[in-house]
Amino acid sequence: MGPQGREESRLKKVMEPVISLFDDGKCLRVIAELSGTVEEKISIDLEKTVVAISATDTGSGKKFKKCIALPFEIRLGKKKFQNGVLDLTLEKTSSG
Repeated sequence: MGPQGREESRLKKVMEPVISLFDDGKCLRVIAELSGTVEEKISIDLEKTVVAISATDTGSGKKFKKCIALPFEIRLGKKKFQNGVLDLTLEKTSSG
C-alpha cells in the first residue's frame, strides 16, 4: 500500500459519534455514544459557544470527533461517562 492508501485508511477511521441534544431552557444536555472507549480517552473542549468532543476507541484505534456550535455561551455543569455513553450537562451563561 502506497502513502496515499495509508492516508485514506487513516482518515476513514475518524467518525462522528451519535449525538442527542436536549434543551430545558437553562441547560443543554448532550448525550454522545462513544462505545469502545474509556473515560481517559475522551476530550471535551468548551469555547464560549462551541463544544467539541473527541475520543479514541481503545480496541480498534478508531477516532470519534464532533463539534457543536450553539447560539448561546455555555460552561460545563456535569459530566458522566458510563457504558460507552457520555452525558454532559452544559449550563447556559448567555442567551446569545
